[in-house]
Amino acid sequence: MAKSSKKTASASSGNVTKEKLAGTPFHTASEMNAARDAILEETWRELERAKAKRDLLAKPEYNFFLDPFKKGLLTRYGEKNDNLVRVFLGADGIQIDINEEMKSSENNEALLSALIRSMSDSFLSNYLKSLGIISPPDAFDGDAERHSSKKKSR
Repeated sequence: MAKSSKKTASASSGNVTKEKLAGTPFHTASEMNAARDAILEETWRELERAKAKRDLLAKPEYNFFLDPFKKGLLTRYGEKNDNLVRVFLGADGIQIDINEEMKSSENNEALLSALIRSMSDSFLSNYLKSLGIISPPDAFDGDAERHSSKKKSR
């Protein structure tokens, strides 16, 4: 009886390589390994580019690039010159300053929350795009999709 249970277990285990390839676009393990190596090399290049940019941006002659981020995004209301919210690049990373009056008023909680969320998302996205860490979406992609769908529907 013990022998028959062993046969069932080994028959169900099958070929490990075929199991790993199942659900992938690869036919052989060497194809899959080559694709993984290409991804590793591409990722390494992206990280090295980011490192090189960081090193160059630490030099004074490239201050112009970071200055707008150091000044940050500001939100003002009406004629007042007081900032409601400011998101900027500080010495310790991305920082947010909130006007004391905004913090103390319960009526402003929803507005403050929306301002902080939208400004920080926008700031971080633009900062990462400017560094080349993330790619901006191609403005023409959406147009091309719309035009091709219009042609198909005609």
